Amino acid sequence: VQDIPTQIQMLPAKEAENLCNRLAQNFNMSDFTSPSDPDPKVRVVTVAGWYCPCGGTHVRSTGELKERGWSVKGLRCKKGVVRVRYGPKDD
Repeated sequence: VQDIPTQIQMLPAKEAENLCNRLAQNFNMSDFTSPSDPDPKVRVVTVAGWYCPCGGTHVRSTGELKERGWSVKGLRCKKGVVRVRYGPKDD
C-alpha cells in the first residue's frame, strides 16, 4: 500500500470549479455552496493529483488506513463521481 498524502483546502468556488472540472464537467459547485453566500468557498480534497469538492471525512494520507487497520469497504461511481468508503478490516 502506497502512502499518498491528501491535501484539503478551502478555495473560492470559481477556482474550485476550474480545478475539479478540468477533465470532465462532473461537479456542480452550487451543490457545495450556499446561494446566500456572497463569497462562496468550496472544500477541495486532492489525492494523487485528483481534485474533488467534498464535504466528507478524509484521512491525511492513504497510509493512515493501514496504520488504523482499516481497508476500503466499497467504491461507488454515480454520474462520474467516485465515492470511496473505508472502515475497520473484517477479521
